[in-house]
Amino acid sequence: MDELLLKQIPLFSTLPDVELIHLRGLLQPCDLDAGAILFYESEIGDRLSIILSGEVEVIKALGTAEERLLSVLGRGDFIGEMSLLFHDRQRSASARARTPVKLLELLQADFDNLLKRLPRLAFAIMDEMSLRLRHSEDATIRDLQAKNVQLTQAYNELKDAQAQLIQKEKLDHELKMARRIQESILPKELPDLFGWELAAYWQPARSVSGDFYDFIPFPHERLGIVVGDVTDKGVPAALVMATTRTTLRATALSMAGEDNISPGVLLARVNEFLCPDMPRNMFVTCLFAILHLPSGKMVFANAGHPLPYQRTAQGILPLSASGMPLGLIPGMVYDDKETVLSEGDCILMYSDGLVEAHNPTGEMFSFNRLKDLMTCDYTGDALIEYLLADLSRFTGAGWEQEDDVTFVTLARR
Repeated sequence: MDELLLKQIPLFSTLPDVELIHLRGLLQPCDLDAGAILFYESEIGDRLSIILSGEVEVIKALGTAEERLLSVLGRGDFIGEMSLLFHDRQRSASARARTPVKLLELLQADFDNLLKRLPRLAFAIMDEMSLRLRHSEDATIRDLQAKNVQLTQAYNELKDAQAQLIQKEKLDHELKMARRIQESILPKELPDLFGWELAAYWQPARSVSGDFYDFIPFPHERLGIVVGDVTDKGVPAALVMATTRTTLRATALSMAGEDNISPGVLLARVNEFLCPDMPRNMFVTCLFAILHLPSGKMVFANAGHPLPYQRTAQGILPLSASGMPLGLIPGMVYDDKETVLSEGDCILMYSDGLVEAHNPTGEMFSFNRLKDLMTCDYTGDALIEYLLADLSRFTGAGWEQEDDVTFVTLARR
């Protein structure tokens, strides 16, 4: 294997020669016979594979009645990247050699180091993942449409209500699976921060959500805090949510070595990546903050997201920062703002599903109501429970949730 061969692989075609020479020493060749399994769904991933020759099938629910072929990859394609980027490291599908296959494999640690040195490579991987997500969305829609046709035919032919119930149960099961997959993308545990109290809440309006939050550790006792909201609901919003969250995390990791990371610059870079592929009439609002734990200083930038509230000894302060939502217009600039959390201060970050909820008479919950509620003495989970209880009283019994509801609270003890 030489640099010329690596240069012919699309993923590495733009790398400088010095990186290709280094990469040559990291890649491990692997040959598989037709029918051999590269990996199984839900396995813990530890490597990225690049196909030199042959074809690889990507299969969901391999060996079950729900088995489905998602795609066939060939020469120059790569596979296994998603499990290296997500928290749980689980493979999202199985992979099987359709023909005899020659691979080059890159281990997890070498992959992480490569992304840190070459952030541009992370964008190339994200671009390919975005394309695959769009294809997956199209396939899901086609699959749902096909099932709907089957349900209609069964109803017309058999007039059997039981057949409809069975189909509905299967669809509910698939949506529950999608919900569990999306939940796996969100942080499984909150960071344990000495001297700080952190809490989060996430409740979709449907089976899947466009809301997300994340915590990203940075060097020098800094913590990145993200809250985002994709327009629309359901499966399309969930797919854009996954792409945005992954892009934010990859961009943040590529900037982790900088002494003074700018949340505004980070959002601007993410916006440039999202704009070309954002579906029509969709965009993402996002708040990105970096907290310095010893001092309490928090620098933040806002891409069209509802303003957080900070409770201080002087009162309730909105943390103002302006910027266009992500994915709408390229070339946007996002300003950095900062605040300091003194002992006893509390910050609430949230999505608009709370303030835009309506009661039976059509009255909206409103920002003013939320600001008044913030004068309470609660923090953490107790504050979230207090807000949800007031929301329940406001909307009344039988309320159908209109939009996703997400909270992240931060308090300095």
